[in-house]
Amino acid sequence: MLKEINQKSGTQQAGFETISAHRMSDHSMKRTYFPGIIDIVDVTDPAEIRTISNDSRFDRDFIAHGPVRNVQRLRKMLRIFSLNGRLFPPLLPRTDPNRAAAQDELWSRLNVKADEVKHGPAELEPLAEWVRGIGTAEKLGLLVQQSIGRLFVETFTATEESLAAARMVLEAASSSNVLRMLGWRISGRLERAKTLLASMVNGDLAGVIAMITARQLIDDGLHKMRQLAADPALRSSITTDAAVDECLFAPTTVLRQAKTSGEVGGCPFRRGSLFILGLGSASKGAANRDLLFLSQSWSRCPAEKWVPALLQGVWTRASATLQEP
Repeated sequence: MLKEINQKSGTQQAGFETISAHRMSDHSMKRTYFPGIIDIVDVTDPAEIRTISNDSRFDRDFIAHGPVRNVQRLRKMLRIFSLNGRLFPPLLPRTDPNRAAAQDELWSRLNVKADEVKHGPAELEPLAEWVRGIGTAEKLGLLVQQSIGRLFVETFTATEESLAAARMVLEAASSSNVLRMLGWRISGRLERAKTLLASMVNGDLAGVIAMITARQLIDDGLHKMRQLAADPALRSSITTDAAVDECLFAPTTVLRQAKTSGEVGGCPFRRGSLFILGLGSASKGAANRDLLFLSQSWSRCPAEKWVPALLQGVWTRASATLQEP
């Protein structure tokens, strides 16, 4: 979601230092710290990500003041992932009075939907057809956005405009082009994009963020699935569970902020230090698939069962037809 800053462990230059928490380990937290300028800790080790994601000292209760680079990153993120002063659910802090209840309600509702799609019902035929090799990337984007939108409004119909709106917000989140960002802000295009998406799901901000970020991850997964389906030998030998696992992707990074000063895993931090949790790389490998959705954390993704179920249903339907004589 956010561009990472990487510095080599152990360097010191003009007061700029990167502190490695575990100097003897290949997996370490790296703190990039310069007083008043930057205080960011990159975390890539799966165990350390689990520790930080469940430690009450680290939260999404973001303080948008402190080191300049921290403030820039936070203000940009909070501006992009909010609408009319309301933060999107994945940015709400652990202590928000309504967050947990809303998250659990959506989790339960999506689990019911997961049971409906995992066997490959007819409604998945357009996605299965795409996996078989029919259709453009643009068509897939519309199909995925529509599948997500219908979790929130049964009659949701994706359009070229709604897909472009979601892509713009996602691009804004990852872009380092200051002039382009300024243009979007001054013109109001970014706010109009979010307003359009919200209007299509009755103002449900969980639906808005899902159409922006989850859409891209599922889109990536179905592109991978299309590659798997195109290989007859692989298609006939791979299990459904293995195919689904190949097609699951985590967000590249998620952000937490220290609520107090202290130390974790040998790495010192201050109140306001930003911790960038590298889920994209850390979730690789069978032992770390819980990090795909942070399923062991208070901030688990409500779609942790629905996304794999959707992919299972699409693969089941697509591969069955491809294997017919």
